[in-house]
Amino acid sequence: MPRSTEYLEAGVGRAVVFLAVVVVLAIAILALKLTNREAPVIEMQPEIRGIGVNTPVDLRVHDSNYRIQSVVVEVRQGDRTFQIPTQGGAEEVHAPKWWKFWTRRVESSAMFHANVGRKSIPDLKEGSARLTVTATNNSWGRFFRGGQSQLIKDLPVRFMPPRAEVLTAQHYINQGGCDMLLLKVSEGTVESGVQVGTYFFPSYPVKADPTSRMCIFAYPYDVDPSTPARVVARDDAGNQSLVNFNYKVFPKKFRSDTINLKDDDMQRVVPPILAQTPELSDQGSALKNFLLVNGTLRRMDAQQLVAFSQKTAPHLTWTQPFVQLGNSKVEASFADFRAYVYNGQVVDRQVHLGFDLAVVQHAPVLAANDGTVVYAGYLGIFGNVVVIDHGCGLQSLYAHLNSFDVKEGEAVKRDQVIAHSGQTGLAFGDHLHFTMLLDGIPVNPVEWWDPHWIHDRIEAKLK
Repeated sequence: MPRSTEYLEAGVGRAVVFLAVVVVLAIAILALKLTNREAPVIEMQPEIRGIGVNTPVDLRVHDSNYRIQSVVVEVRQGDRTFQIPTQGGAEEVHAPKWWKFWTRRVESSAMFHANVGRKSIPDLKEGSARLTVTATNNSWGRFFRGGQSQLIKDLPVRFMPPRAEVLTAQHYINQGGCDMLLLKVSEGTVESGVQVGTYFFPSYPVKADPTSRMCIFAYPYDVDPSTPARVVARDDAGNQSLVNFNYKVFPKKFRSDTINLKDDDMQRVVPPILAQTPELSDQGSALKNFLLVNGTLRRMDAQQLVAFSQKTAPHLTWTQPFVQLGNSKVEASFADFRAYVYNGQVVDRQVHLGFDLAVVQHAPVLAANDGTVVYAGYLGIFGNVVVIDHGCGLQSLYAHLNSFDVKEGEAVKRDQVIAHSGQTGLAFGDHLHFTMLLDGIPVNPVEWWDPHWIHDRIEAKLK
């Protein structure tokens, strides 16, 4: 056989083998794609624990490699299945980098909302039902049907709202101040408390009985005294009841004050605050920087105080009245309305939500009552600050400190030295800024310093 013929046959053989390998690889790749089990991830935010009259279901669906094709929400009870329409679904799609030209995979996520319950399913009955969420992507998985995942929850179905009975007879509240209410709720109640305008003050169990609750609530300084207050109770199915109770609010006229701003004071006080707050940018002048700190940063700090309240103990940690810093001179009171004047013009207005107490420079600062330190560090306009939790949403704040003597997580006793006064943060002189917080909302400390008020509003009711 001529050598050229041998070469030709060998070449043909290699080509056949190569083609066979390619075909096998193609079949293998296709088989992998068709049997691919990659599917979206379904998260319920927040988790629901029951189905009521109109229970909202919020879902986040995420897929790391494919687009989301569909999301179906169904409720099955007995032999009947009800499909619930969903809203939302606008995808956030992240395509691969330009240099990854060999892949078409994308990362996508979307939020979906549905309402389940008797309102959307008139034939739904009390008892139990199965909620199923099915998410499908656009992959070739399951033989071109797309990768699929399911979230399945067996839930109680209840339409009657929880019961709430107010046990305390009459409540007297000063604007900017507090009172306490006792209530009894039915089993299955997962959240209860007092709603005052946009503010919600949660209740806490009394001793070991989860259905007996106590709720310290406030009428914040900025709430109109005519704003109604009601007891709210919600169960695990999302049903809600509103209960009226007897109360009387005493309006209070707060003081007004004027702060004269000077360039040298602002240039001394504001730069250290900006240095500790990388979220804020230098505005190019002492006045603009002061207004940024006095406004924007003040609001940021207020949000952080609410976050600290989430660390509260579910019981009161103290047994005696709170104490004011000894031998201190009151330089500013709670809810003083301040006008800030620069070169004869009012440039800002803010509210001072605490007491400024002065003794001497670097005076020892004592804990106002027993509790646990939930924060000890730098915090915006407050400078060096200590926040102590006293349970059931009640916390005390000590600001403008020079130094700390406690650390986060430490248990402290009433009259224990926790720090020394200073002028850190937005302070033009050495003093202690002290206030009481209820669920992160500043309230008037004067009541908590008063033994008679503590007895009448707290101790007598609990007994």
